[in-house]
Amino acid sequence: MQSIKNTFKNHTISELFHIFDHKFGLGRLELALASNWFNPLKTIWLNFRSFPLCQAWKLPVWVYGRPRLYCLTGSMKVEGSVSSGMIKFNKDKHAGPSLTSAQSVICNYGTIIFRGKGLIGTGTKIVVYHKCTLDLGKNFKITDFCNIGCLKGITIGEQCRIAHRCQILDSNYHYVANFTKRNVKRHGAPIHLGKGCWICNSSTITGGSQLPDFTIVASNSLVNKDFSNIEDSSLIGGIPAKYIATGFRKIENSKIEKEINEFFSDSQKEEFPLDETISRDLYSYVDIFK
Repeated sequence: MQSIKNTFKNHTISELFHIFDHKFGLGRLELALASNWFNPLKTIWLNFRSFPLCQAWKLPVWVYGRPRLYCLTGSMKVEGSVSSGMIKFNKDKHAGPSLTSAQSVICNYGTIIFRGKGLIGTGTKIVVYHKCTLDLGKNFKITDFCNIGCLKGITIGEQCRIAHRCQILDSNYHYVANFTKRNVKRHGAPIHLGKGCWICNSSTITGGSQLPDFTIVASNSLVNKDFSNIEDSSLIGGIPAKYIATGFRKIENSKIEKEINEFFSDSQKEEFPLDETISRDLYSYVDIFK
């Protein structure tokens, strides 16, 4: 009741009309008509084609829109408890930065492991080759127009965020002859992203890359080496990426995020003071995957 009173108190009649239209009126209808709808046929096909029967009947992956399922020869499985719709595939987010009208693509010859709930956005391409494993930790998010190519092995840790237009490619797919050294090196190596990593938009992660927990990769960066010797909660960036500083985490706690939004809405200050009594783990606690 207090929240409703505050809404009427803090907005004009015109603003209240727009809020109502967005949440309950024509705006809501427009959003529903333009969004990717749940696709029951592709949901049934993907689950019973990919998962063991004991998991498939629960429909752990819900498919939206009309993604291209090029090949599902490989297998998928959930490690842990299985619930219907725990993985959303080709789910659009209208307020996201990327155009969401493109459909995602999956081509799986290997193994995809899900360790909990997660989201895969629109326009994203996922290719897993023979005898390779793509391991996705719980509460992961791979957003729009990403490119995941798994030829050696990719582990994306719990709570990782892969922002729009990122690439995670564990191989360059082609051998290169070095005529000076008279040799040809391997064209790839496994990738490991620790818990809570945030790969900001338009970045590329290449084979052999290792990131400790809660690493933030700045936008438009190229990560092409092992960073496991740096502290967790560090910021890296650049082409190629270099260590910048430590002591950073993406805020995931929705209650704290709401508090910060209200602070900046009501204040002209440029900085929100962090509460010294609250641990960094509480700031990065994921409570949005209900």
